[in-house]
Amino acid sequence: MKNQLKNIDYTQICVCANLRKKTRAVTQLYDKLLQPTGLKVTQYSMLAHIDLQQAVSISRLGEILQLDQTTVTRNINLLKQHGYVELKRDTNDARTKQITLTEKGLEKLHEAAPIWQAIQDRIIEDIGIEKYADFYDTLRTMQKIIQSYEEE
Repeated sequence: MKNQLKNIDYTQICVCANLRKKTRAVTQLYDKLLQPTGLKVTQYSMLAHIDLQQAVSISRLGEILQLDQTTVTRNINLLKQHGYVELKRDTNDARTKQITLTEKGLEKLHEAAPIWQAIQDRIIEDIGIEKYADFYDTLRTMQKIIQSYEEE
């Protein structure tokens, strides 16, 4: 059994390593194309989700984007420095801060959205809508499976 394992190239079959490599490549592409806006794709996603939610806490934004609080806080602070977001105390819970978009943040989101949409459309077109839909379903299934592992 041990000799058989030596013939396996784990770098080629590891689910985690492969997803991370592909994710980095996709992230780098989006970051490169969004560069004229001054946003990284993570920051664009944050602005888009804040816009969708109208107001959201740092912890809730982290849950939505599945990012740790440090990453969310660091990026929100950058967005705040640029005047794209505001942090205000939650009127229902003074311990919590709500993030909202400023007018400048909404303008930045509208500037970046066509770039994001163009690369999104191109990737889906190049892959094919059916393969993309299957891929998306596979990712959702993987997420559910992994969440079930965490509940064990």
